[in-house]
Amino acid sequence: MKAEENYCPKVPQCPLFNGHVLASEQALQIYMHLFCKAGEAGRMSCKRYLVSLQGVKPALDILPDDSRTVEEIIVSLRS
Repeated sequence: MKAEENYCPKVPQCPLFNGHVLASEQALQIYMHLFCKAGEAGRMSCKRYLVSLQGVKPALDILPDDSRTVEEIIVSLRS
């Protein structure tokens, strides 16, 4: 398996990696390691990814480890 296959397909358009959300390079690297480069297991634990699978665009302030459920995030985005 190539390393690229472990990357989340949403990384190129994710605002976390375009300087919009995270203030430090260290935080970015930690999120990348835990969620974006961790294959399917990483993606399936990322709240941004899971929200997007429901056809809802996550807000800029939604982090991969948001404490809310996917349903709670979606309800908050729609209200």
